[in-house]
Amino acid sequence: MNVLLVAATPLETKGLVTEVGFEYVNDIFQFKTDKHRFFLLHTGIGMVNTAYHVAKYIAKNPSPDLAIHFGIAGSFDRQIPLGAVVEILEDNFSELGAEDNGNFLDLAKMGFPISENPLLYNKVVNPSPSHFPLLKTNAITVNTVHGEQNSINFCQKIWNKQIETMESAAFFQIMYLEKIPFYAFRAISNYVEPRNRENWKIGLAVKNMQDFMEKFIHSI
Repeated sequence: MNVLLVAATPLETKGLVTEVGFEYVNDIFQFKTDKHRFFLLHTGIGMVNTAYHVAKYIAKNPSPDLAIHFGIAGSFDRQIPLGAVVEILEDNFSELGAEDNGNFLDLAKMGFPISENPLLYNKVVNPSPSHFPLLKTNAITVNTVHGEQNSINFCQKIWNKQIETMESAAFFQIMYLEKIPFYAFRAISNYVEPRNRENWKIGLAVKNMQDFMEKFIHSI
Protein backbone atom coordinates (compact mmCIF):
# COMPACT_ATOMS: atom_id res chain seq x y z
CA MET A 1 0.00 0.00 0.00
CA ASN A 2 1.27 3.48 -0.88
CA VAL A 3 0.64 6.02 1.90
CA LEU A 4 1.03 9.76 1.32
CA LEU A 5 1.92 11.77 4.42
CA VAL A 6 1.34 15.51 4.13
CA ALA A 7 2.61 18.22 6.49
CA ALA A 8 3.01 21.96 6.04
CA THR A 9 6.52 22.44 7.40
CA PRO A 10 9.67 20.47 8.28
CA LEU A 11 9.24 21.76 11.84
CA GLU A 12 6.34 19.34 12.18
CA THR A 13 8.25 16.34 10.78
CA LYS A 14 11.95 16.66 11.65
CA GLY A 15 11.91 14.18 14.53
CA LEU A 16 9.71 11.77 12.58
CA VAL A 17 12.11 11.74 9.62
CA THR A 18 15.01 10.96 11.94
CA GLU A 19 13.33 8.38 14.18
CA VAL A 20 11.59 6.42 11.42
CA GLY A 21 14.51 6.63 9.00
CA PHE A 22 13.01 8.42 6.01
CA GLU A 23 15.37 8.90 3.08
CA TYR A 24 15.18 11.73 0.55
CA VAL A 25 14.80 10.03 -2.84
CA ASN A 26 13.52 11.55 -6.10
CA ASP A 27 12.63 14.87 -4.46
CA ILE A 28 10.54 13.37 -1.65
CA PHE A 29 11.11 11.65 1.70
CA GLN A 30 10.40 7.90 1.55
CA PHE A 31 10.26 4.99 3.97
CA LYS A 32 9.35 1.36 3.32
CA THR A 33 8.09 -1.38 5.62
CA ASP A 34 7.28 -5.00 4.75
CA LYS A 35 3.72 -3.98 3.90
CA HIS A 36 3.71 -0.32 2.92
CA ARG A 37 5.65 2.46 1.27
CA PHE A 38 5.36 5.93 2.82
CA PHE A 39 5.95 9.21 1.01
CA LEU A 40 6.31 12.40 3.07
CA LEU A 41 5.36 15.66 1.32
CA HIS A 42 6.00 19.15 2.71
CA THR A 43 3.64 21.70 1.19
CA GLY A 44 4.37 24.98 2.94
CA ILE A 45 1.84 26.94 4.96
CA GLY A 46 -1.67 27.70 3.74
CA MET A 47 -4.43 26.36 1.56
CA VAL A 48 -2.94 27.40 -1.78
CA ASN A 49 0.41 25.74 -1.06
CA THR A 50 -1.36 22.62 0.17
CA ALA A 51 -3.63 22.39 -2.86
CA TYR A 52 -0.79 23.04 -5.31
CA HIS A 53 1.72 20.54 -3.94
CA VAL A 54 -0.77 17.77 -3.18
CA ALA A 55 -2.43 18.08 -6.60
CA LYS A 56 0.99 18.16 -8.29
CA TYR A 57 2.01 14.99 -6.45
CA ILE A 58 -1.19 13.17 -7.40
CA ALA A 59 -0.85 14.22 -11.03
CA LYS A 60 2.71 12.88 -11.31
CA ASN A 61 2.47 9.71 -9.22
CA PRO A 62 0.17 6.72 -8.78
CA SER A 63 -2.81 7.66 -6.66
CA PRO A 64 -2.07 6.86 -2.98
CA ASP A 65 -4.09 4.16 -1.27
CA LEU A 66 -4.29 6.34 1.83
CA ALA A 67 -3.38 9.96 2.58
CA ILE A 68 -2.65 11.46 6.00
CA HIS A 69 -2.55 15.15 6.84
CA PHE A 70 -0.88 16.00 10.15
CA GLY A 71 0.69 18.86 12.07
CA ILE A 72 -0.10 21.31 14.83
CA ALA A 73 -3.22 23.44 15.30
CA GLY A 74 -5.02 25.85 17.57
CA SER A 75 -8.09 24.95 19.60
CA PHE A 76 -11.16 27.00 20.45
CA ASP A 77 -12.12 24.25 22.90
CA ARG A 78 -10.30 24.60 26.20
CA GLN A 79 -11.44 21.14 27.27
CA ILE A 80 -8.80 19.78 24.88
CA PRO A 81 -5.39 19.77 26.65
CA LEU A 82 -2.46 21.49 25.00
CA GLY A 83 -0.34 18.84 23.32
CA ALA A 84 -3.28 16.48 22.74
CA VAL A 85 -3.46 14.72 19.38
CA VAL A 86 -6.93 14.80 17.83
CA GLU A 87 -8.52 13.63 14.60
CA ILE A 88 -10.44 16.06 12.38
CA LEU A 89 -13.62 14.60 10.90
CA GLU A 90 -15.00 17.75 9.28
CA ASP A 91 -13.32 20.87 7.99
CA ASN A 92 -14.76 24.15 6.74
CA PHE A 93 -13.55 26.95 4.50
CA SER A 94 -14.58 29.53 7.06
CA GLU A 95 -13.64 32.61 5.06
CA LEU A 96 -15.26 31.67 1.76
CA GLY A 97 -18.35 33.84 1.54
CA ALA A 98 -19.43 37.45 1.86
CA GLU A 99 -19.92 40.02 4.58
CA ASP A 100 -23.46 41.39 4.73
CA ASN A 101 -24.07 44.27 7.15
CA GLY A 102 -22.64 42.51 10.19
CA ASN A 103 -23.61 39.03 9.05
CA PHE A 104 -21.73 36.36 7.11
CA LEU A 105 -23.08 34.62 4.03
CA ASP A 106 -21.50 31.22 3.41
CA LEU A 107 -21.35 29.70 -0.06
CA ALA A 108 -24.62 27.83 0.39
CA LYS A 109 -26.44 31.09 1.15
CA MET A 110 -24.75 32.71 -1.83
CA GLY A 111 -25.51 29.76 -4.12
CA PHE A 112 -21.90 29.14 -5.18
CA PRO A 113 -20.68 25.58 -4.45
CA ILE A 114 -16.98 24.71 -4.53
CA SER A 115 -18.01 21.49 -6.27
CA GLU A 116 -21.12 20.66 -8.28
CA ASN A 117 -20.74 16.88 -8.36
CA PRO A 118 -20.55 15.95 -5.57
CA LEU A 119 -22.20 19.06 -4.19
CA LEU A 120 -19.95 20.82 -1.67
CA TYR A 121 -20.09 24.27 -0.20
CA ASN A 122 -17.91 25.36 2.75
CA LYS A 123 -17.99 22.04 4.60
CA VAL A 124 -16.15 18.83 3.72
CA VAL A 125 -16.65 15.70 5.85
CA ASN A 126 -14.36 12.68 5.92
CA PRO A 127 -16.60 9.72 4.95
CA SER A 128 -14.19 7.12 6.40
CA PRO A 129 -12.44 8.36 9.55
CA SER A 130 -9.87 6.25 11.35
CA HIS A 131 -10.50 3.81 14.19
CA PHE A 132 -7.72 5.25 16.33
CA PRO A 133 -8.86 6.13 19.87
CA LEU A 134 -8.45 9.88 19.45
CA LEU A 135 -10.85 12.71 20.22
CA LYS A 136 -12.86 13.33 17.04
CA THR A 137 -13.17 17.03 16.23
CA ASN A 138 -14.52 19.53 13.72
CA ALA A 139 -12.41 22.34 12.30
CA ILE A 140 -12.20 25.51 10.31
CA THR A 141 -9.37 26.42 7.94
CA VAL A 142 -8.25 30.05 7.74
CA ASN A 143 -5.80 32.26 5.93
CA THR A 144 -5.31 34.45 8.99
CA VAL A 145 -4.99 32.77 12.38
CA HIS A 146 -7.38 34.38 14.88
CA GLY A 147 -5.68 36.51 17.51
CA GLU A 148 -8.18 39.24 18.45
CA GLN A 149 -11.18 38.69 20.70
CA ASN A 150 -13.77 40.37 18.46
CA SER A 151 -12.88 38.25 15.46
CA ILE A 152 -12.71 35.11 17.62
CA ASN A 153 -16.20 35.80 18.98
CA PHE A 154 -17.57 36.47 15.50
CA CYS A 155 -15.99 33.29 14.12
CA GLN A 156 -17.35 31.16 16.94
CA LYS A 157 -20.81 32.69 16.53
CA ILE A 158 -20.83 31.62 12.87
CA TRP A 159 -18.99 28.29 12.95
CA ASN A 160 -18.69 27.05 16.55
CA LYS A 161 -15.93 24.55 15.72
CA GLN A 162 -13.19 23.15 17.93
CA ILE A 163 -10.01 23.35 15.84
CA GLU A 164 -8.36 25.97 13.62
CA THR A 165 -5.81 25.13 10.92
CA MET A 166 -4.39 26.90 7.87
CA GLU A 167 -4.44 23.93 5.47
CA SER A 168 -6.75 21.04 6.28
CA ALA A 169 -9.88 22.02 4.36
CA ALA A 170 -7.89 22.13 1.11
CA PHE A 171 -6.55 18.64 1.83
CA PHE A 172 -10.06 17.43 2.65
CA GLN A 173 -11.46 18.78 -0.61
CA ILE A 174 -8.78 17.21 -2.80
CA MET A 175 -9.00 13.79 -1.19
CA TYR A 176 -12.78 13.80 -1.11
CA LEU A 177 -13.09 14.73 -4.78
CA GLU A 178 -10.36 12.30 -5.83
CA LYS A 179 -11.98 9.51 -3.74
CA ILE A 180 -8.72 8.83 -1.89
CA PRO A 181 -9.20 7.52 1.68
CA PHE A 182 -7.71 9.99 4.14
CA TYR A 183 -7.21 10.87 7.78
CA ALA A 184 -6.33 14.22 9.37
CA PHE A 185 -4.50 14.39 12.70
CA ARG A 186 -3.45 17.50 14.63
CA ALA A 187 -1.72 18.17 17.94
CA ILE A 188 -2.91 21.23 19.83
CA SER A 189 -0.17 23.82 20.26
CA ASN A 190 -2.29 26.71 21.56
CA TYR A 191 -5.74 27.93 22.38
CA VAL A 192 -7.35 30.43 20.04
CA GLU A 193 -7.25 33.62 22.10
CA PRO A 194 -5.79 37.15 21.88
CA ARG A 195 -2.33 36.36 20.55
CA ASN A 196 0.15 35.43 23.31
CA ARG A 197 2.93 33.10 22.20
CA GLU A 198 4.12 32.68 25.79
CA ASN A 199 1.08 30.45 26.34
CA TRP A 200 1.82 28.23 23.34
CA LYS A 201 3.22 24.71 23.63
CA ILE A 202 4.60 24.21 20.13
CA GLY A 203 7.44 21.93 21.23
CA LEU A 204 5.09 19.65 23.16
CA ALA A 205 2.57 19.53 20.30
CA VAL A 206 5.25 18.75 17.71
CA LYS A 207 6.73 15.98 19.84
CA ASN A 208 3.35 14.38 20.56
CA MET A 209 2.31 14.62 16.92
CA GLN A 210 5.52 13.01 15.72
CA ASP A 211 5.35 10.29 18.38
CA PHE A 212 1.81 9.48 17.27
CA MET A 213 2.79 9.38 13.60
CA GLU A 214 5.71 7.08 14.33
CA LYS A 215 3.36 4.66 16.10
CA PHE A 216 0.86 5.03 13.26
CA ILE A 217 3.45 4.13 10.62
CA HIS A 218 4.44 0.97 12.47
CA SER A 219 0.87 -0.06 13.32
CA ILE A 220 -0.89 -0.20 9.97
